Amino acid sequence: GATRVTEEFYRSVYEDDGVLLVAAAGNDGTTEQSYPASFPFVMSVAAIDSNEKRASFSQCNDQVEIAAPGVNVLSTYPENRYRELSGTSMACPHVAGVAAEIWARFPSCTNTQIRNVLLRTSKALDDDGCYNAFGSGLVQANEAYKMLAESGCAAGDRTDNEPNVTGGGTQKPDF
Repeated sequence: GATRVTEEFYRSVYEDDGVLLVAAAGNDGTTEQSYPASFPFVMSVAAIDSNEKRASFSQCNDQVEIAAPGVNVLSTYPENRYRELSGTSMACPHVAGVAAEIWARFPSCTNTQIRNVLLRTSKALDDDGCYNAFGSGLVQANEAYKMLAESGCAAGDRTDNEPNVTGGGTQKPDF
């Protein structure tokens, strides 16, 4: 659950230490907030299926910022096996991996610049009747790379005239 101490910890890690925090939105298929994903300093990741539709189990609340594949994802499993698993915890590594790869190629960018670029370059998905089911949309690694290659880290800077592109109404990206 959410506590002031826990929220302060995530705020400090995000704002003071410059870490980009990415967490699974939750698997109850409701609009309830799930933590730590619903803290304003954490990117909340929803799950979609191979048809780019919201996974039935994926949370869909005003804190979801971005989506990634999370249904029948091949994953490691005990005893040196692999298994298809589903959940927002399967979607989350896609976003974290894209963020890490992009940040490694543009190491002078800040956590908020990387976060903003991921949100600004995500692919919009059709609304499924659930408020903010996908946040800004499906994470797009190549588009994020191209934006930063063309415009540099400033592509992730705050802009006063830009609408709030995050799904999370109280999330804290830097724009």
